[in-house]
Amino acid sequence: MKKLILFSLILSGAAHANLHLSPPDFMTSQGRAVFVDFKTAEYDITYDLDLERASVKTKIVFEARSAGNPIFDLVPTPYSVKLDGKKVKHHMISFPGGVSKLRQVAGAVVPGTHTLEIENELTSNVMFDTDFRTVSSAFWIRDLKDRLFMEQYIPSNFEFDQYKMTYNVKILGVRKAEQDIYTNGAITQTSPVSWKIEFPEWYTVSCPYFHMTPRKSMKRLDFTYPSISGRQIPITVYSPWRSRTKKFKPEAIRVMQELEADYGPWAHPSFVAYGTMVGTGGMEHAGATATSFGALDHEMLHSYFAKGVVPANGNSGWMDEAIASWRDKGYPRNPTVGFEGSNIGGQSIYKRNTDNRSYALGSAFMAYLDFRLQDMGGLKAFLRGYFQTYKHQVVTTEHFKNNLEFFSGFNLDEEFSTYIWGVNSSDTEELLTEENPHHRPLSKAQLKSLL
Repeated sequence: MKKLILFSLILSGAAHANLHLSPPDFMTSQGRAVFVDFKTAEYDITYDLDLERASVKTKIVFEARSAGNPIFDLVPTPYSVKLDGKKVKHHMISFPGGVSKLRQVAGAVVPGTHTLEIENELTSNVMFDTDFRTVSSAFWIRDLKDRLFMEQYIPSNFEFDQYKMTYNVKILGVRKAEQDIYTNGAITQTSPVSWKIEFPEWYTVSCPYFHMTPRKSMKRLDFTYPSISGRQIPITVYSPWRSRTKKFKPEAIRVMQELEADYGPWAHPSFVAYGTMVGTGGMEHAGATATSFGALDHEMLHSYFAKGVVPANGNSGWMDEAIASWRDKGYPRNPTVGFEGSNIGGQSIYKRNTDNRSYALGSAFMAYLDFRLQDMGGLKAFLRGYFQTYKHQVVTTEHFKNNLEFFSGFNLDEEFSTYIWGVNSSDTEELLTEENPHHRPLSKAQLKSLL
């Protein structure tokens, strides 16, 4: 632990100033595309029951470190973009190598602070009930496929960036909104038809949880958990079925006790769990999850690794799935990795989604690291210190490797080059078909059915 804390002073930059973790800027036919540092993002999200239309007005304050055309992402095409108060054009472009798409502002900026205002429709995972005058809406995310974080719904930066987000939610067409909102942000009702939700400054584009339902449509349990830190942690479990909600409560307590004993105090103000249907798997947010019962423990572990210590990019996403899957398998300790080599963390620097082989290959690599570190308390001892030192920070594979080497005294160049950054072998390719039950791919219709 002392080694990790010391090393954090060497590796950590200013809190949440993460442009040093962004990929390189690049040239396009529209000019130089530059990554920027979001400082704040405020979203006015309006649901109009009469028009059956949802819209978002966004104001982003950002800092540019170099001159060029700012980039951000938003899957729905915006119908208005303003840069520093002036309406500008925008273009859908591709990252070098075509690994993903994004949006580039046509207006250029000089280094310094600027403002971006964007308007778009919200069309995914929203339903209107005009008979009962209610709305169902959620910002579900996924990490195994490209562009499935908050950019599905609202203008967002990329995973490397941490910034304060505020949702101002409003329902039009009713005098009093009959709605419940489940979130991992601090929520305040500002009128009979509106709410303000504030998320912490350390959140990234994959952290917020937002689910709005018709009032009392879900069976809900609220209780507190006595953390080893001395805090009373508020916990909310809910689902459409009372029996499932009751089932989630003791399991959430059991897993919380296990994780705190292994890795230290829960690092979030609360915990929210939506109990979905059997077989749907789950997805983690920061101190929140929408998950089937069988995946609850896996998703709660991700509030430590994934949404506690947060990956900076697609090439770093393998780590949290590897740790969670290693736990799922009972924390095995193996003298060999069991496969010839793989490249689950050394693909394009612009890659944004996690390699789906991270469950099988990554967990096998963790079991091997546990064997190597057994004389020092094993890999869990390292992970406990790593989490406590870097919680609420964004990390990379290189950062993880450097800390492992500092903790152990080992040179792990060969291991990471072969098994994480190496070339795929025939043995590795055979594992491509393995489906992880905790993060099942769901169709758009299945995701909408969870509303």
